[in-house]
Amino acid sequence: MNFFLLLILIALVWLVLAAVRKTMSTSTASPGPSRDSAPVARGPAAPSRGVETRDIPPLFPDFYHGVLFAVGKEPSPQNLLALIEYIGQMLTLNAVLWFQKTGDMEAHERFTNRFRGGGDDDQKLEMVPDDMIDFLWAWRPSTHQALRDWIPDLEQMLTGPDSRLWNFGDELPFGIWEMED
Repeated sequence: MNFFLLLILIALVWLVLAAVRKTMSTSTASPGPSRDSAPVARGPAAPSRGVETRDIPPLFPDFYHGVLFAVGKEPSPQNLLALIEYIGQMLTLNAVLWFQKTGDMEAHERFTNRFRGGGDDDQKLEMVPDDMIDFLWAWRPSTHQALRDWIPDLEQMLTGPDSRLWNFGDELPFGIWEMED
């Protein structure tokens, strides 16, 4: 079982690194801020000056409802929050890999401080993954295409036949990320 989880983790890392490499090579020719600039993250959807407006549709609520529908789960508060927590963990893994790849430990620290434990006390939990995407979008233009590509891949991972979401009955539990199959 642990071997299976390791294979999944390796596949995710490979996918993320390939996407980052692809976007970093294409973003060097694009106008706008340099790849090395790292704007300070502000409010949930406030892009910094010179940063292209996010063109990824918000995940909440349509994306989550679509995933739950595809795996035969009701969009109950429990299922929504468990799915949101799971996606937040996946986004965090990708973000950490991007921060390590670029060597931007300051951005990693800002991201961790902002989103550790689901965000600030006034953070709406259902908005955490969207706020993570906004943070990463504002952080570095090279993440734009990686994020655009990642959302459909994420949907396939969550709804495909190998998705962990199929392993549960009508109610998704919290902590799916840490569970063994």
